[in-house]
Amino acid sequence: MTKPIRILVPVDSQDAEALRIALGYAQKICEKFGPEVQDIVLLVHTKQQLDHTGLSQSLGAGHVKALAKGPISLSGGGRLHAETMKTWRYPPRKSVVVVYYAEPRILDFVDDLNNIAGVVVVPDIPAAADGWVARWGAIIHGQAQQAPPSALIDDPVFVRAIETLSSMINLSTGLGHPRDKAMANEIMRILRTKGHSDQSANIKSWAIRRGWRPDHAADLEALARKIWALRAKPSLSGIHDPEGRYRRWQADS
Repeated sequence: MTKPIRILVPVDSQDAEALRIALGYAQKICEKFGPEVQDIVLLVHTKQQLDHTGLSQSLGAGHVKALAKGPISLSGGGRLHAETMKTWRYPPRKSVVVVYYAEPRILDFVDDLNNIAGVVVVPDIPAAADGWVARWGAIIHGQAQQAPPSALIDDPVFVRAIETLSSMINLSTGLGHPRDKAMANEIMRILRTKGHSDQSANIKSWAIRRGWRPDHAADLEALARKIWALRAKPSLSGIHDPEGRYRRWQADS
């Protein structure tokens, strides 16, 4: 399965140039995929952002009114739809999403969608999408050289431990099952007791990249923060074979 193309447009969201650049990238992604991808979705938080913001001025009153009734054809190709986080769920056809006024919550929403050919992001404020860029190694408009995706977590034993967790739990439910939550808790406790540093700042992005749903990855982050917030190292009593499990993570890392 082809991975979505992800692009950041770090231009002031109130500037009409930001929308022009973002739609240009979206159309190029459509061209890359050919006839199967013709739908571009302009995604915002609320309907008001389509009516009373710099975005609405960039679109023009006529286009705003037309988009309220349905998709419109773009001069450079493709169909433009306008959606909000409340109105849009899973796209019936493979689509390119232009995320406007982007920040972590709406980006998590998009990361939970399927049938996406590409994502073009215009951040609400500078740095609002930095975590998303690091998560995916997104292309950044205006940068001649694109850095490869970072490892996110540079502790190989820690990574091997949470890879083990990811392979053993049901990723469709995350830590929703008590057994899976208990396993995650045990793994975090072992890592903390063995002196590994807190990776909660990046563990959510690591998990999403690995295939976790964003809300489930947030649960894993919350658990990690809880374990590393403990004043003392947690007890490993009651955990099955913590030493053996840890040695296996070391050997496999």
